[in-house]
Amino acid sequence: MSTNDPTKRIPSSIGTDTQLFGKYTLSDLAVGLFPGVVVILLAQVVVPPEASLAGISVQTLTLPFAGAGIAVGALFVYLTPTYTTSMDWIGTFLGFQRRETQHAHVETTEYTHLKRVYPDDGVLERTDGTLFGLVQVDPPSMALATTDQWRTQSRAFADFLDTVIEFPIQLYSTTRDFPVEEYLAHYEDRRTDPDVQANPQLEALIDEYVEWYRTDLEERRMTIRDHYVIVSVAPEEVQFERESLTQKVARIPVIGLLLRAWFAPRSAERHEAMLTALSGRLQRVEAGLREMDGCGAHQIDADDATQLLGEFWSGEPIEYGNLRSALRTRPVVGGKSE
Repeated sequence: MSTNDPTKRIPSSIGTDTQLFGKYTLSDLAVGLFPGVVVILLAQVVVPPEASLAGISVQTLTLPFAGAGIAVGALFVYLTPTYTTSMDWIGTFLGFQRRETQHAHVETTEYTHLKRVYPDDGVLERTDGTLFGLVQVDPPSMALATTDQWRTQSRAFADFLDTVIEFPIQLYSTTRDFPVEEYLAHYEDRRTDPDVQANPQLEALIDEYVEWYRTDLEERRMTIRDHYVIVSVAPEEVQFERESLTQKVARIPVIGLLLRAWFAPRSAERHEAMLTALSGRLQRVEAGLREMDGCGAHQIDADDATQLLGEFWSGEPIEYGNLRSALRTRPVVGGKSE
């Protein structure tokens, strides 16, 4: 076989620029020099030659200002995250500043694919008709676990996936701020107790502890990590049994289309069947996770699931108050209006 066949060639790199030195490319060089070039062009084209600043000719200050601009550009390139390029980072920043922070319902569904919330059933519906629910996982503390304990837990999770999960799932992990004020509220309330007010040393000790704890958490930026299992049921999964002969025949292009239309259940019947199937899957996931040593699990209601979804898309905490009322009057996804 010839190795010169152009259809068999594999490029050594895709979507990368020529590297000048280290990880820096020609695009990074252009971004770094751009502020200095702008300063020079402004000084030569816009600023009059006789202009001065504090008695010093602007033409004399052009090179120092250009050097400062290049330094700013170089700092921007240096601070660019490793997962992107400096040019793309500029585009992302400008796009973020220009995009809308509020969207109408139809536009919002194009982003979130969320069509409807069923608070009474504890599930949500996507635009493609799929129903889904979330199971929150309370994992055991493995901070001081040994290698054997980690191996045991990994084996238990693998068994859970092999024996319990016979349907698609998604794993979602997120963080939230540690509730400092809620934690310290107990100590704040202790200040008004008679025994504390009668003991200046104890009162001073509580004050010092509260101040130290709040400062320590702010410096460490402590967060709490939450884990969720997303379980879903698609409409076609309840129309036929998965391995039935009818479903296999329904895959035939022409006959299958007619068969699906003939045997398709009514919307209400299909919805109830999907709710039943989803409830069974959620219960299986809960039970399977609880069988793991030290692991807890529980299904979150539709209000909490909607809150979680809204914060995921908005990128910031959202306070709706009574969420069931807010779902009818306010957008699920939004940000601070300009």
